[in-house]
Amino acid sequence: MPDAQWIENMKRIMLQAVEAGDPCDFIPGTVVSVSPAAVQIDQKTTVKGSQVLVPRRLTDHTETMVIPQLGEVDVTVKNGLKPGERVLLLQKKGGQQYLVLERW
Repeated sequence: MPDAQWIENMKRIMLQAVEAGDPCDFIPGTVVSVSPAAVQIDQKTTVKGSQVLVPRRLTDHTETMVIPQLGEVDVTVKNGLKPGERVLLLQKKGGQQYLVLERW
């Protein structure tokens, strides 16, 4: 089978899989609270607690860094979400969990 035909077949298979599964949705939201995490999606819907997954990079956390001539140093990264910030959520199929992808 020529390469171009194989690539086209793979594209077709992938598109069919995505269309059949409808794996997720991207949804804008607004942070309502941080602890526990709560994000308002629309006037009637707020997701909170274990429904909201916040990646470490969007939290205040400590990182260990190696700095030449100083060695290992613990640094506090202040990157936590704040109430009122707009975020982009990735909704897991079925709508039970939402991953915060980024603020915007």
